[in-house]
Amino acid sequence: MHRFRNYTRTNYCPRVTGRRVAWWDAALYGASALVAAATAVYDSIPLLADWGRRAIVPYALGALAAAGLAASWRRVSERGRSIGRAVVLGAVFIGAVLVPLALNIAARQRGPEPHAQSETLLTEEAAAAFVRGENPYDVSYEDGPLGRWPSKNWLHLPYLPGILVFGLPHALSGQTPLADARLIFLTAAAAVTLVGLRLSKAPPDRLLTAVMVLLVLPTGARYIAGGGDDIVVLALMLLALVLATRSQPLAAGVILGLAAAIKQTAWPLLPFLIVAAQDRRRRRATGRALAGAGAVLVPVILPLLAWGPAAFVEDTVLYPLGLTEERTLAGSPTIGHLLGRAFPSARGPLLVVLSASVLIVGAYLLIRRSPATPAAAADHTAIVFTLAVFLATAGRFGYLIYPLNLLIWSRLLLRPPQQSQVPASGGTAYATASSTDMASPSAKSFS
Repeated sequence: MHRFRNYTRTNYCPRVTGRRVAWWDAALYGASALVAAATAVYDSIPLLADWGRRAIVPYALGALAAAGLAASWRRVSERGRSIGRAVVLGAVFIGAVLVPLALNIAARQRGPEPHAQSETLLTEEAAAAFVRGENPYDVSYEDGPLGRWPSKNWLHLPYLPGILVFGLPHALSGQTPLADARLIFLTAAAAVTLVGLRLSKAPPDRLLTAVMVLLVLPTGARYIAGGGDDIVVLALMLLALVLATRSQPLAAGVILGLAAAIKQTAWPLLPFLIVAAQDRRRRRATGRALAGAGAVLVPVILPLLAWGPAAFVEDTVLYPLGLTEERTLAGSPTIGHLLGRAFPSARGPLLVVLSASVLIVGAYLLIRRSPATPAAAADHTAIVFTLAVFLATAGRFGYLIYPLNLLIWSRLLLRPPQQSQVPASGGTAYATASSTDMASPSAKSFS
């Protein structure tokens, strides 16, 4: 039987399924309430400040409910505990994600203010341009809802062509609330996440924690309220990793290709997952994973690249790297950004050196520490992604949600299970990890 199959409740470390997990829920919801309050007070983006004000109460109530569940843990059955956690999570999701999003979409219909971030409007406007037969990478979006924004918001489309799919409903049906790109992003992300989690066969406690981080806590909710494109990319990356864990390299490649066709943030996972891909006989399946990814990326990207190569490269490569006249929106005070500001005349060489540093680390992890499992691929990608965020001359701390989710999936959903500790025949010794786990240090179960 393949080492990535047959997850069972008893195979997981019991310390993450006891009362402690409920107390962790309470702590995370409580911390989320503080983050929402800080966002409401200090965030310079009105839309996100509004989200913060609306999310404080749901997170605070979620913390109280989770604490109550933890306090009554011994008096509730195992099934009741899982249901209780799921109910709390669902209620917080409604209050901190769905209600703020619905209010913003409704407000957008009533007045001239967009009540959406520029990435939402840009997705919709680019899709509309494509429907009109215009090259979305070679037009200006100054005429329209983005016209009141600075030029860096409407002069470039920094996403890959797959993003246009999420703007098509709005482009085809106009101002219908259900066609809002944020709602399309969320619907797609939720559906893909549910499929991925179901296929993972992980215990309910771990599934709920993964959903909490991806969709419910500020690590997801804040981004859904603002745009939502990163969440759907993350959901596709999760599904790709789960499919690779189930020894389905072609399907994993196709799904990861979809994510990479939407946004460049999925690309760091591509080489690691392709190298780690195996078939059901535990043979390396790099070719099939690569073919799956290529089968999506080539037909999606190549036509737009051929339509206007210079415009495509400027929007999707140069602008995100901060190499165009209009500075990218990504301007967090990362190490690379601070160095770029301190030495503006050396910005080009500095970018080359910092990018080379990231590539060298990535090459070392890919070649010398080649990932043998999807969990290891997720870990390696998290390292490279974190380094890239901090060294980017045009970085954004918000992108740290990618390595955060990758590390959580690696430990909760992707690692092969350890054998439960059972008394040996003498009654004094205990069985340890399975031989498969011991053969692969990157495959140890999180406990």
